[in-house]
Amino acid sequence: MLEASVLGSATSPGLLYQSRNTTGRPEARSFPSGSTSSGRSLFASHDDGDGAEEELVWYGQTVLCSRGAEVYRKYTFDEEGEDVAYATFAWFPIPAAGPSTIPLSTPTSTFSSSSSETFGPFQNSQHSIWGAPVLSQSSSTTQLARCFVVFLQTRAHVYFPSGRDVIVHLPFVVDGVWPLHTGGILVQRALEKREKRRMNRGKDVLRGMEIGNMSVLDDLVELDEDAPSLPRLFTLQGPFDEFKMVVEGHVDGGHEANGAGHAHYSLPRLGDVNEVETGMTVLLVSDNPYPFVILYDHASGEIIFTRRVTVPLSQPAEAAVLPSTRTARPEDILRPPEPPQIPKTKLPRPSLHRNSSSFGPSADRRQSGAADPLDRTTRRAPRMSRGAEVAGPNHGAELQATLDPSAHPAPAVPGKGKGRATTAKTGGAETSRRQSGASSILRKDVPVAAGGMALLGASEKDLRETTMVMGLQREEGEGARSEVVLDRIWVWKPPGRVDAANIKAFLSDDSTPWSVHINVQLPAQLYTFLASRSRVDAPFTISPFQSLHATVSVPILATRHQVHDTLVLNHGGSLELVTSGGRSLGISIPKQPVMGDGRDEVAHRLTGLRMVLEEDDWMGAAERRIVGLSDAVGSRCTVIFEDGEKLRISADFRIQHLLVRQCFEALSCVLTPEAFFSLKRELIAHLQSLSSLERGDDVAPWTVFQRVLFAMVEIPLPAPQGDAYERLLEASHHTVDPVTRRLAARAQAKQRQASPQPTPPQALGAKIDPAEIPGILLTVHLVAQDCRLSSSRQKDLAALATVLIELSGRLGRADWRDYWLRLVPSLPGTTVLPHNTSLLDRFQSPPDILVYLSRRLFAPTMQFPSPQTCGSAVSELGSPTPCLQTERICAVFDRLGPASTRKSDSVIDRAASAVLYMVSTGLTTDWVADLPYGLALPVLEMMRICQHSPGRDWPAEAYEFVGRTDLAMQSLGQFPANDPTSEDELDKQPTIGELMASGKEAPRVKQMAQPMLPHVRFGSDKRLAEVERIMQTTRARTISVHDPKVAGDQELVQYHQQMVNTIAQRTLAVTVGQGIFEYGTRQASITDSWDIPFIELSAKIVPANTTLRAQISADHADWPCFHNGVSAALSISPESQGIDSSWIVFNRPREATAEHGGFLLGLGLTGHLRSLLPYHALSYLDLRNDFYSTGVLLGLACSHAGSEDLLITKALSLHTHALLPLGSMELNASPIIQSSALIGLGLVYAGSKNLRMAEVALSEVGRTTMAGVDNFGDYAESYSFSAAMAFGLTMLGRGGQVSSEVDRRLLAQLRRCILGDSPSLSETKSPTTIPVDPHLTAPGATLALGLMYLKTNRSDIRNMLPMPQSALALEQVRPDLLLLRTFARALIMWDDISPTMGWIEDQLPAFILTTHKMHKHVGGADQASELAYLNILAGACFAVGLKYAGTATELAHNNLMTIYGILSKAAGGSSMTYEGRIRRTAARQALAVVALSLCVVMSGTGELNVLRRLRVSHGQEGNGVTYGTHMAMHMALGILFLGRGNYTLGNSNLAIAAMAIAFFPRFLSTPDDNNAYPQAFRHLWALAVEPRCLMARDVDSGEVVYLPVKIVWKEGATPAGVETQRDLNVGKTQSKSKTRTQSLISPTLIAPFDKLVSISVDSVRYWPITYDLSNPIHRAALVRTRTIHVKRKAGFLDYNSDPKGNRSIFVRAGSMTGFDMHYDLVSPAAPPALSPNEVLELVQAHSVDPIHTALARYFAGERERAAAATAVGVGHAREGKTSASASDSIDAFVRTILLECVTLDKPGLIGVYLGMLLSVMSGDLPIEGARQLKMVRSFFDVADRSYSPSGEGRGERKPPLVRPSFLSAMERRVGGANAWAPSTTSAGGTEAEDELDPSSAVGAELDPRRAYVAEGRWTGDSMALARWIEREGLPVLPLLSELAGRVRQSGRQPGRRQDEVERRVLEVRVREAVERCAEAVGSEYDAATGTAQGGVAGGLGTRWKTESLSEAVGLWLGDDA
Repeated sequence: MLEASVLGSATSPGLLYQSRNTTGRPEARSFPSGSTSSGRSLFASHDDGDGAEEELVWYGQTVLCSRGAEVYRKYTFDEEGEDVAYATFAWFPIPAAGPSTIPLSTPTSTFSSSSSETFGPFQNSQHSIWGAPVLSQSSSTTQLARCFVVFLQTRAHVYFPSGRDVIVHLPFVVDGVWPLHTGGILVQRALEKREKRRMNRGKDVLRGMEIGNMSVLDDLVELDEDAPSLPRLFTLQGPFDEFKMVVEGHVDGGHEANGAGHAHYSLPRLGDVNEVETGMTVLLVSDNPYPFVILYDHASGEIIFTRRVTVPLSQPAEAAVLPSTRTARPEDILRPPEPPQIPKTKLPRPSLHRNSSSFGPSADRRQSGAADPLDRTTRRAPRMSRGAEVAGPNHGAELQATLDPSAHPAPAVPGKGKGRATTAKTGGAETSRRQSGASSILRKDVPVAAGGMALLGASEKDLRETTMVMGLQREEGEGARSEVVLDRIWVWKPPGRVDAANIKAFLSDDSTPWSVHINVQLPAQLYTFLASRSRVDAPFTISPFQSLHATVSVPILATRHQVHDTLVLNHGGSLELVTSGGRSLGISIPKQPVMGDGRDEVAHRLTGLRMVLEEDDWMGAAERRIVGLSDAVGSRCTVIFEDGEKLRISADFRIQHLLVRQCFEALSCVLTPEAFFSLKRELIAHLQSLSSLERGDDVAPWTVFQRVLFAMVEIPLPAPQGDAYERLLEASHHTVDPVTRRLAARAQAKQRQASPQPTPPQALGAKIDPAEIPGILLTVHLVAQDCRLSSSRQKDLAALATVLIELSGRLGRADWRDYWLRLVPSLPGTTVLPHNTSLLDRFQSPPDILVYLSRRLFAPTMQFPSPQTCGSAVSELGSPTPCLQTERICAVFDRLGPASTRKSDSVIDRAASAVLYMVSTGLTTDWVADLPYGLALPVLEMMRICQHSPGRDWPAEAYEFVGRTDLAMQSLGQFPANDPTSEDELDKQPTIGELMASGKEAPRVKQMAQPMLPHVRFGSDKRLAEVERIMQTTRARTISVHDPKVAGDQELVQYHQQMVNTIAQRTLAVTVGQGIFEYGTRQASITDSWDIPFIELSAKIVPANTTLRAQISADHADWPCFHNGVSAALSISPESQGIDSSWIVFNRPREATAEHGGFLLGLGLTGHLRSLLPYHALSYLDLRNDFYSTGVLLGLACSHAGSEDLLITKALSLHTHALLPLGSMELNASPIIQSSALIGLGLVYAGSKNLRMAEVALSEVGRTTMAGVDNFGDYAESYSFSAAMAFGLTMLGRGGQVSSEVDRRLLAQLRRCILGDSPSLSETKSPTTIPVDPHLTAPGATLALGLMYLKTNRSDIRNMLPMPQSALALEQVRPDLLLLRTFARALIMWDDISPTMGWIEDQLPAFILTTHKMHKHVGGADQASELAYLNILAGACFAVGLKYAGTATELAHNNLMTIYGILSKAAGGSSMTYEGRIRRTAARQALAVVALSLCVVMSGTGELNVLRRLRVSHGQEGNGVTYGTHMAMHMALGILFLGRGNYTLGNSNLAIAAMAIAFFPRFLSTPDDNNAYPQAFRHLWALAVEPRCLMARDVDSGEVVYLPVKIVWKEGATPAGVETQRDLNVGKTQSKSKTRTQSLISPTLIAPFDKLVSISVDSVRYWPITYDLSNPIHRAALVRTRTIHVKRKAGFLDYNSDPKGNRSIFVRAGSMTGFDMHYDLVSPAAPPALSPNEVLELVQAHSVDPIHTALARYFAGERERAAAATAVGVGHAREGKTSASASDSIDAFVRTILLECVTLDKPGLIGVYLGMLLSVMSGDLPIEGARQLKMVRSFFDVADRSYSPSGEGRGERKPPLVRPSFLSAMERRVGGANAWAPSTTSAGGTEAEDELDPSSAVGAELDPRRAYVAEGRWTGDSMALARWIEREGLPVLPLLSELAGRVRQSGRQPGRRQDEVERRVLEVRVREAVERCAEAVGSEYDAATGTAQGGVAGGLGTRWKTESLSEAVGLWLGDDA
């Protein structure tokens, strides 16, 4: 009988904590019955597997989480005031931490989409939705996270591993939850009291109990017990999804293991469905791969066996019909949508919306909605609605019609409900809408929802008014079914009626996916059912299996790994373990001591540890009756005694020893079930007799297995191996130390004199049939072959060889015995009478895995035998794989070898197939390192081939497997794990030591976050430092002032103050350019607020050394502070993670400031404002602050540009008069807010051609007055410009499409705004047309027309903007309008724009151009012509700048620089006349436009010539230099160094529009001026930013490196990189068909992505890699990261450390080819190696692997010399000197191979070299080492012909991984004496050879060689004999015996004597017979159609050497010679 282990008391930490804290708990709110106040769940630890238990305990409002003996987390819900109903773990999709990201499959990564013209490749705002939950989109498949879920009464908390808490509001109380392996949970709703009363009708006793607990008030509330109820089961796929009801129906298909459709299976088809009735209770939800859900029907008393099937919804649920945002009116958009009308039946169910304002008391809901805005939890209330209740006989069809209305349309007939319309007409919809909400509970036909949580609180009108502010809507709709459908398999009715609480169901014997036992435990009986199917995709059939009398039963892992047995408690109180086939094993529990002094708890703990107690304590121990079992987890369960005591026991009898377990699993495949059960029973019983220490030993379990097996097959047991001292002697005999070997030899010699005799077999109750012994021999032999394939399992061969030799001797199979004696020499076993061995006769020789694998390299072979194929028994362990290593190796070599079925049989294809297989099966480089070197070398060779010639579409794991981590990162499109900007590094918390160290330092002033990108863009250049000096605003500036000579003190003070004020005005203007310069250069810390630096306006006057503060009014500082906040936010990288709504609100100051308003706008421009929650936005907008409202509205519009988001539309509509409904109250919003809202509408609908929005915007262009706004007239021009831009953005680039009457009307109205009341294009003119003022409307309308017809090339539209062709016409047009008309005309005729001076001059009218050329100086022309010339020239330059934005086109750069110089001279005039000031002002405005245009072309390049000119403009002061002038020049400087040179500008439609608005040529004179142009629009340039700075990042170090790259782009696109052409002089371009190629050095700016073809590495120092832009993965990776991941080759340094390549390892260590490959590394003729220090230095510099550095340091030679000196000191001078010499040679060898592997980039070969060295030195298995060398030689012999990559066209021929000379040297060492040990008496060395020498004294008496050759006997030293046999290549013993008989027979012919010639002929015939036999053995593995290629013989057999063959023939002929 087996004995379980007592672990101790069953009181867990959670239960103990609960018992101490349950008193004095405050009362919670009352909820309906069914909610549990306490509970407990046990799980196997997710991290430790079966090693620990994870427990959840909940009571009241507390949840405890414990693991093992530790409570690691506690949750309390006192604030919610609700008891915990349930707690569990579940798998949910991972939510994203920040703003939404673009998945790889979005249209933004494909430039062929229709929106690519409007939006650039980096623009993703058009796909965003405000307020929608954001899920993780890092990969194409949904990632699941193990979440902790706590269900309260009305809400559930979902805690993600990241710490995020998501609140889910519940529409009912939960009483059961089961996690689903596919993600989500299955939820069982708690029954209401009325439902329980209805279920208990007819059950008087139970009904009386229920009624007794109900009050009279409950009876009054629940008047109608027959009212319909909600379904019982629901699913929740994620915290942001809806509860969906689970239905029951017939499903065809979907029988595969996981219950979901696969690609190669047909999708399941759903038939008629029914809801899961209220009377159903879930008993069991099985885990993968079993799809069972077992239900109990209270009505019929039946147990229903169902399977859960994932049936995708045929059609998505019809959403509520929303008004079209393109055609609907504003009042229609703001009106909540009507719910769709679905046919309803007589008894409808209420619609349960999980809205935060829809459940529970209204006061509590209002409190929940007004939560702390700093709360970091996500409060999400997804909706859940139900379809109509189904009643009547045909309820299945009606329910199906409800779930799929389109498939079963219901007739529109009047319903019979109480006043409820059932038709689908509009009136019915309105009636239904009005009746929803709080009024629904007043109707008698609508019952109260679960727990009384109906739609209480405000009415529908109040709710609409509450949510109207933010445009929130109440989305109605009927819910759909869940994708989880229950398909009924079988129904069983138990005898008698039982309560569901007394039924337990569980699975056992779950060994295979197609067979399992379902156990149903009733109060006194255990019923077991067999669920089986013929294959994985076949349906299950269930049948009764057996019935047992049992009180309690639990599943437990007892005897089989991953297979549950059943622990049964009989009626008598005894325990039995029911295992496979229903067989039972008795189990007992150790007696517990009885102590009367209060030591019970301590004694129980000590008993579990097997501690020795006093004898008196045990005498009182008596047998106690067990009455229960519970809490089974893994192999542990709780035993309940009759006295109430609970003990935790473990019944883990599983075999843990690896070798024993492997043999055990293998025998299960060949033994009959009865024989294997007997073996299992005896083996487990004997293993349990061992102590816990012995069970963990490597020897004792195997000894037990060997004895049990030998006893059952009746083999005499060998002598025991002895104690630890004897094992130590055995191990010391094979050590390298000669002293230890001598001592061990002497001790073993003394022990041999008294060797014990074999003990008789142990008497066991069961024996194994002798007919099964051959199967055991074959199985154990295959296990031993599997151990040969792992270096770490070589030690198991000796143990297995002993068993195999004994078994083969028992069967009389001398050939099998000889095989293992040759491989593992040992004492031969005893031979007994033979048995039937027909199973073994199938093989000509024992299957040899190395022979098979070597044969597979030449020809297709059959499958190598395995225990599964050799045996016919069905294993009770399921589908074990005892020889998994064999299967894997054979599969790898099957792909390496030739195959007739493979289409392409090239070596590259073979290598790729092998690598992909290893990766797909989860094999790693550690697995390759564990292979013996004979098998590792072919695999490493294939990996090297794949490393040089990788596939294109491999998974990232495959690239990483072959050492190409750069390609792995390319396929993933992500940053490497050690990237300093990765999310893990950003969230890394400081250690305690770092905190203490920081505390000791002096406190420092808070600094800004460090730049995100390293300063590698411009290297050691100082240009960035100069721009930082110009752009800084936080330090006081120093001004050198030359005082006037004749000025008094007061005048000097005024003069100084004036200078300071001037400098301060410039400082205020710097803030906009500073934001451009710092754009996206920093990462935000989510644990700290973001610092907005103050603007320092003081200045230091030198030489007076006085500091003065600027005298600036507060109004003048507001908008500069706003710009300062925008700049601070723009410095946050758009890719920064963790910025959510809570962090944004966390940065909100106590009082409203302009800086925070600008901060909000900056976050919106970078896309981070998408995470701002609507109710947080409401708190900002509610203040009506100009800066806050502008920042939020404009920021939200920028974050969602082009999205047409309805919620943002409503928010913007509420802040502009244009979209308010008619008759609404006056809007209390300033013109600045309304202007921001207007252009925000244009951004949200950018490029959409929404005619309704376009009409609204255009109607506002001419507005001059607005009711309720007093100072609107001052901002009329600004408002008009905003409305015009809103119109232009809405119609962006869409004017060239098919026009309609609406388009013509819009165009006519736009013309009026440009030219005034001129004749319209329309045939009729409305008499009520309101006149417009073109002086206000013309600037914006002109630009709007250009944006509307952008890139349409329509000359007729261009002619609507006429240019004056005479001086008279010129007088009719304002000069500034000429700039805008020129610019708008160029936008329309986009393709005609050219960067040449000819095109620029063509924009000038002929008379102006003639007048200008007639005068050499500008001042010579008349004022009108001069002003027109300046403005037209600036407009043309503006168009050129936007056309070639971010391209750094050299021609555009040169021409714009020329024009900049001309305008600089014009702007520097000193005339003080009125006309002169006008000219100077116009020239400065034009100069600002040209400067911006020039920097737009050169954006991000930091070009030095432009920088020099802008630096001069920075220092200019005086007349005409205003605030706007400084802003324009500093904006230009910021654009030149956009994002510190890491960003540039694009030229998509939205980018052009954004730049046209941001750089609009209206530069204001004062900081507070917003009359003509809203200053907030200056930052819209951020929408045009494109991160096109290409960086190369080393995947090993994570550093950005300088790297030559080759860029190929389409013809016609000019690449970026002016700085490369001018400064680096490597800009050589060449034409190649339709593409061009250019060599650049990264980091560098590159051409737009729509023009790029490919980017490739152009350096011999790095592995070649190419990014093909036609590959969607490559394109998406570059768009997202702008990084090419490269891997440096071994032996090279990066360009920063070694610019010229002089420090390469090839230069320092030898030639460019590495090393001389001819010497064998160990011969005396080898060239001198480098010194240890040099090797260490080279390895440290050229290898990033710390293991290589550790090896170089360890084998430096000093350690061995110190050991030698110590040995000499103790008197062993000779041995010490020899040991030191050997150690020095080993050190030199290791250093040599280390340097070679690092130099030639083959680090995986270090283990191979060391393995060869150890195989020669150790001598443990010399024969196996020799055969591994033969395997290597066999591979390289065929590799020259079959595996050489030459001729493939992918590279030159490469030398083999291992030197052939080294292989030859190793073969000589293995075949001869042990050359590594200089001693002549080494183990297995010369002494062994002398013993076999017949001339020696020992060999004269008996020659073991002669005995073996003549008689096949093993005598003498078996190790020496095995070495001789292996070296000489003797054939197998059966062939040797047959040859001996034939030769003797030929020599016995009478009258003849063999002469020398006949003897030679006989030897030749013997050799031919041996070779034919070897070929036959090899061909035994060949496939039926396979032949060896080229006639090469397979196998590892060595030719029988001539000398020994002659001696054998002579011996057989009786010749003594």
